[in-house]
Amino acid sequence: MSRRLKIAFIHYPHYVNSSRIETMPFALNSVLALAKSECEVDLFLWENKNTNYFDLFPENVKIIYNQESYKLPLIDKPSISKIINKPKFKAGILGFLFQNKYRMYDCVFGLGQIGAYVASIISNSCNCPFIYYNDEFPSCWDNNNITWTKLEAKAVQKASIIVVPDEQRFLPLSKELNIASNPYFSLPNIPYKREYNHINWHNKLNIPLGYDLFLHAGSVADWSQIPEIMSSVPYWRERTCLIIHTRSNENILKYRQQLSHLEIAGRIFWSLEPLSDSDLNSLVSYCSGNFALYRNLGPNIEYIGFSSGKLMRSLIYGSPVIASQLPSLQFVEDHQLGVLVKHSAEIPHAIEKILLNRDLYSSNCLHFCKTQASFEQKWVNFYSKIKEITNLHG
Repeated sequence: MSRRLKIAFIHYPHYVNSSRIETMPFALNSVLALAKSECEVDLFLWENKNTNYFDLFPENVKIIYNQESYKLPLIDKPSISKIINKPKFKAGILGFLFQNKYRMYDCVFGLGQIGAYVASIISNSCNCPFIYYNDEFPSCWDNNNITWTKLEAKAVQKASIIVVPDEQRFLPLSKELNIASNPYFSLPNIPYKREYNHINWHNKLNIPLGYDLFLHAGSVADWSQIPEIMSSVPYWRERTCLIIHTRSNENILKYRQQLSHLEIAGRIFWSLEPLSDSDLNSLVSYCSGNFALYRNLGPNIEYIGFSSGKLMRSLIYGSPVIASQLPSLQFVEDHQLGVLVKHSAEIPHAIEKILLNRDLYSSNCLHFCKTQASFEQKWVNFYSKIKEITNLHG
């Protein structure tokens, strides 16, 4: 019987509490797949402790939260906290603390700019392969992150494999990171289809029965076209409504206040508390359709494709999408998974089209996820590569 692989998975994106691993199938699926392959996984999380994870991960996944991993004291004074969280200072602390502490892994995975840096340190200490998961292009971050961008680029030079959610993202990413020869794999950012709680969302959100529900679930911001969606609601057919669900309630009340001029009583409903993975899947599947609209802020959005979490979650639960007319999302139209729109004026027609053809769209979504966007199929080849590179270092 072969020895179990010992894996470190460093999940450290920016804005950790709004990018919890339960909301990011790209990472979550891989941790669960590693566990299913009987690996021993130490999962390093920098988010707040989460009771939802008690039933989510099997026994061979050990969660190590941030304070547990490097024993830094909690700092309440804002002035000291501000200094400690500066990129250069934090990078120095992380480098010092991880350099000699972890030496027992066969392979290290890192997600996010900070995750890549930490994973590369552990990889060097263990003399084992480093696999980098990229979910955001470096260019999507502002100048405040320039230090992490440099550290990411340096760390990734030594990555044995770079993993992206969509194959079309690798070439532009490689140009930004100035890499050429690193092997890469694509694993779609699509959740495993699981049983979920069957909830009457009309009752839960106090929406009149008989209304068709359309959902935006994810980041609530201008870049996800919240103003455009809200402003189109008066032109939807009668007895339809919009649900806006946020994955993080930080600053959401202030943002909602800014958009109060677009509120329509009885037509727009807000879901302000983060949901468990099961409840979010329940809501997504319950709605007639889901939005995946983006402003094109650069390559990270332009090449979004299979990395759109809200879009891929919608498809696997058979709920058609209204998505942005970007070349990377052309598959939505090609496979009749929903409707692409370029302008907010086109949203009412998209609503109508989905309501008239929902059964067809839903069937197409389910078929597409079993064939073109199957994580399980992609994982088979990827895990073979993991075993190959760990054997070389064993």
